[in-house]
Amino acid sequence: MKLFPKVGALLLTVALVVSGCGGAKTPAETPSGAKEQPAAQEPAKAEEKLLTLYTSFGADLYNPIIEAFEKQSGIQVDVVFGGTGEMLARLQAEKDAPMADVMLGGGAESYEAYRPLFEPYTIKEDQAVPEALKAKDRLWYGFNSLPMVIMYNKDQVKEADLPKGWQDLQAPQWKDRLAMSDATKSGTAFVQVVTMLTLFGRENGQGWAAVESVVKNAKVLGSSSLPPKGVAEGEYALALTHENAAWKYANAGSPVGWVYPVEGTATIPDSVAVVKGAKHPSNARLFLDFLFSKETQEMASKQLGLRASRSDVAPAEGLKPASELKLITLDVAWVAADRTKILDTWKDILTK
Repeated sequence: MKLFPKVGALLLTVALVVSGCGGAKTPAETPSGAKEQPAAQEPAKAEEKLLTLYTSFGADLYNPIIEAFEKQSGIQVDVVFGGTGEMLARLQAEKDAPMADVMLGGGAESYEAYRPLFEPYTIKEDQAVPEALKAKDRLWYGFNSLPMVIMYNKDQVKEADLPKGWQDLQAPQWKDRLAMSDATKSGTAFVQVVTMLTLFGRENGQGWAAVESVVKNAKVLGSSSLPPKGVAEGEYALALTHENAAWKYANAGSPVGWVYPVEGTATIPDSVAVVKGAKHPSNARLFLDFLFSKETQEMASKQLGLRASRSDVAPAEGLKPASELKLITLDVAWVAADRTKILDTWKDILTK
């Protein structure tokens, strides 16, 4: 595996328990809008055994996945790492001569907003992935889900004082003791913002009032990795983050726990898609088939703590079953249409 340096800037990501974004009406046996596709069994003889992957996954997540794929397929994977927005901006700039074959990471809304950059592919084990975690035309699939949580340091917060949800984070006692990331740079933070808007009111101003109250208490940091790291190291008492980050630090022995907000929480499906015009399309399809095999999904769950998208793979030890979570559905069409407006309002709040 070869790693390229990080690039660019921008933002995007969100999303959820979507019941199908985009695409035409679907016959039961065939994903709608999906064109007839070549099989992904073996790379074409004329195709190099190379694959370029753009990803917002951290190295702790993508390294085990890529190493297993390289061992199984004999295909060398070159990695370009960056934030979701950075990767999308790079794909947009390269659209006439794509350098990437696959993009991994970022929510369904990101892929919907940048549809022309990707092309549909129906994976071999399509039936194992719930409809809510794949586009109707199979432009993208959700590799895993990431519910939003409130992470806390057990040495700094007594059990009796734990915030139960988003409303509690607005209390004066959390002033400068709470960390979150910047929604203009972090897809995780963007989801947290639209979750609060959805829960407290998009049109009546109460949603933005809730966001502003939380921001007034928070240290807003430049990367989604910094808030959970700060809580694990005792710099902050609380962090708004996603389930996998909290699980990772707890699994490593840090004195941390997490709360699923009582009002409800949204979950991001970290998605993946084949890049339109990819240099190695057969290898790209093989990679998607590999990602959604039961073996890979079980490895991602047990070893990496990712909430697998396959319905036949149990969550990692320490994670609640989805049936026990109060999950809300985000309006992806609204998020896509109002993304710029949402981010502009967010920036205004930060500069107050």
